[in-house]
Amino acid sequence: MKIALFYYDGFAEFEIVLAAMVFPRQHEIIAIALENREYKSEEGQRFCIDQVIQDVDVDSIDLLVIPGGDPAPLVASREFKDFIEKLVARNKKVAGICGGAEALAGMGFLKGKKCTGGTLGEKPGADGYQYFADTLLSDEYVVVDGNFITAQGLAYVEFAVELARQMGLLTSEEAYADRLRYFKNIR
Repeated sequence: MKIALFYYDGFAEFEIVLAAMVFPRQHEIIAIALENREYKSEEGQRFCIDQVIQDVDVDSIDLLVIPGGDPAPLVASREFKDFIEKLVARNKKVAGICGGAEALAGMGFLKGKKCTGGTLGEKPGADGYQYFADTLLSDEYVVVDGNFITAQGLAYVEFAVELARQMGLLTSEEAYADRLRYFKNIR
């Protein structure tokens, strides 16, 4: 299985660290972006990528994960939208948390779909929700509709565990609950 993490300037690293961690080492995780350069996360850390999206073999990707951050540049990127359209056409899974979900909505991928996104304290109608006008916006932490997985920014633990479940790594409710307890340090 190959999981692609999408990097862009100001992405929220903390929202996808656990998402990367839930996949055992036998699964390949690659970092992709629009340009071949260094990216700086919201937390101020610098990241290098493995490939630019134009060089990614979309048939090899099983899951694309889009972290939060400012969705506006992503929504405006035709290249990024084309890349996601190729993934969708091949029935691949696409996940967005917080601003990543907003970007998916803003590009029209979530039109008519149940989804969630944004973060704690934001309410529908606020600026952060401008892209969700044509969606079935839910206040749930994580929503799965078809091949799209969306999450609120505060639900990074639930997002990570749901990604593992969606990719077939957690095959029972007990395994799902155990993984949630592990990440939340609940005994």
